[in-house]
Amino acid sequence: MATTLKKRAARIAGIVAAGLVASSFSSMALAQTAPAPAAPAPAATPAPANENAWVKLCGNDKAAKKEICFVQRELRTDSGQFLASAGVRQVAGEARKILLVQTPVGMLIQPGMRVQIDKNKQEAAKYTICFPNACFAELPITDEFIGQMKKGNELILTTLNQQAKGVNFKLSLSGFTSAFDGPALDTAALQRQQQELQSELQRKAKEAQQKLIDAQKAAGQQSQ
Repeated sequence: MATTLKKRAARIAGIVAAGLVASSFSSMALAQTAPAPAAPAPAATPAPANENAWVKLCGNDKAAKKEICFVQRELRTDSGQFLASAGVRQVAGEARKILLVQTPVGMLIQPGMRVQIDKNKQEAAKYTICFPNACFAELPITDEFIGQMKKGNELILTTLNQQAKGVNFKLSLSGFTSAFDGPALDTAALQRQQQELQSELQRKAKEAQQKLIDAQKAAGQQSQ
């Protein structure tokens, strides 16, 4: 399970690193060498067993000598397959905040993407960098936008695939306020959350397998 924890921490660190690259704070090497954020005490209470929940991690950027916090939510299928993510990056002492979005590869880069909270105005986000497994877009946001996220129901990400057809990724904003305003999770809490998630995914997989076996048995009995 430690491997699962490291993977998610690495994904978050990669998103933070990508944002730093796009903002000219560092180079592409940062995305490869950025350490997983170390969360300070006190530790936040982990969310329910759901990797799609909003998670807050904080760590110190050695180059900038400032603390960087990232509040992120991942969108996954019921089987756990990653689809997209969005997160707010804050640098201590700076008013400027960035919404960083991660989407699958294969999207049209030039048109960028649209970000919308419920039925509010759509905001244009630009893709900044792509890696073999994902592309990143960023949108400078204000305290007003943060306020809308706190009051809103869902964050809607709209991008275009290679056929120029719109693809929507909808992330629930439930739990964003408590994650954003609360303390960062420590690694132990995140690990417990991952363990609960893994157990839930295994349970669902077993249920699906059993349903398939039962269906096959029923079909065999009917054919006799």
